[in-house]
Amino acid sequence: MGIPDPVLEWLLEPSDPSMRFRTLTELFDTQLTAQEVAREYELIYDSPAVNNIFQKMHPDGYWLRKKSGTREMVGAGVEYMSASTTHYCLAYLSELGLTREHPMIKKAADRYLGLQAEDGDWFWHLSCLQGFNIKTFLRFGYRDDEHLKKSVNLLIASSRFDGGFLCDMHEKRPGLKRPKSCIRGSTKALEAFAELGEDYWSLPACQNLCNYFLSRNGIYTMRDKTRLVNHDVSCLFFPFIYNAGLLQILYSLSKMGYGNDERLNTAWDLLEKKKLANGRYPLEKTPSQSPWKVGEVGQENKWITFYAYLALKYQEKTIYNTQLSHKRLDST
Repeated sequence: MGIPDPVLEWLLEPSDPSMRFRTLTELFDTQLTAQEVAREYELIYDSPAVNNIFQKMHPDGYWLRKKSGTREMVGAGVEYMSASTTHYCLAYLSELGLTREHPMIKKAADRYLGLQAEDGDWFWHLSCLQGFNIKTFLRFGYRDDEHLKKSVNLLIASSRFDGGFLCDMHEKRPGLKRPKSCIRGSTKALEAFAELGEDYWSLPACQNLCNYFLSRNGIYTMRDKTRLVNHDVSCLFFPFIYNAGLLQILYSLSKMGYGNDERLNTAWDLLEKKKLANGRYPLEKTPSQSPWKVGEVGQENKWITFYAYLALKYQEKTIYNTQLSHKRLDST
């Protein structure tokens, strides 16, 4: 993986406890003692990033924002709105390392889960929101929750003819031939499967989804593998919202074992070209409405750098596992 020492020291700075904790536990798989974990969590809970998001939370456990052009406040329900409403704020807190063990997370997360539809849907059967929320609640520690299980089952059942995902508003448009899947919704589903773990990676829905991306060399159109499917896929943005970005696709596919697939070579080359001379990566885009300010656009960024090296870690692990598998086969 070859992280330069100055980059590693930067990611481990005590001033950013969430980044420090995730670098230790995810990038380097450091096994912390219970006492060390408790100390790290205490620092995360008291961090400015976490406190700023919690300060904007309604006492009943949700985040509101004025609907554009109106006086109406939205966010108390499952509306798929701006980058500052409930589902996004929950996602930011999960990225910062919080879990359901924090009482304010439990209050907000349990409330949001209680708004789920009977079939496990959240809002208009939006595949992007479905995958997005599954990833968030898995990170919070709700893997065994019955609400989340229904959402996961619905995600699996929603796999389409081309391997991707699409929401009902586009699926059921009258007078049109069956539309292709949505790259953004498919990326959110890809992230959800990556978070679900190995027990789900062999399922046809997951295999077909991975092939959906590999068949387009990760980030290109099916017909022309030199033309980006949209602008998002070439961009380094954070925090992750509805977009389909380069890091999300490479990280998810690598985590599921496809990092060394030659069809991703051009996507990896694009990521490499974005690396700065000092080994760090820049933030190219961030949602202006987000209450979590992760840095200045155009400047080197810890979160982008972390996810870039995490994706590369899984790519390297894929190469290692492939080589190890070949050695075992040669010895039999």
